[in-house]
Amino acid sequence: MYEEPWSDIKDYPDRHRAALEAELKAEIGGDHVLANRNFDIVAKREDQDDVLVLAEGKFYIIHLTWSGHTEPAPYPRTEAFASKEHLDAKLLEDVRWY
Repeated sequence: MYEEPWSDIKDYPDRHRAALEAELKAEIGGDHVLANRNFDIVAKREDQDDVLVLAEGKFYIIHLTWSGHTEPAPYPRTEAFASKEHLDAKLLEDVRWY
């Protein structure tokens, strides 16, 4: 489904997926758009510390800081997508520039 530089999170070992999720949960502060929301990591960008997240029907690309602790706003840096079409355009742009 995803093209380089993105990879489906299902292609990763369970422990790697769990580490990504734990780090994202650690970084999200109370004022972050994903605070107190259920989400799933669906893909990871191979050349950066970005993850693609689906939360309540909306997509977000989040750049992990790997600090291991809650980040102050505006971190972790997050890009929200108004529609699947906007996300697809971003992913295609990433493929072109990779």
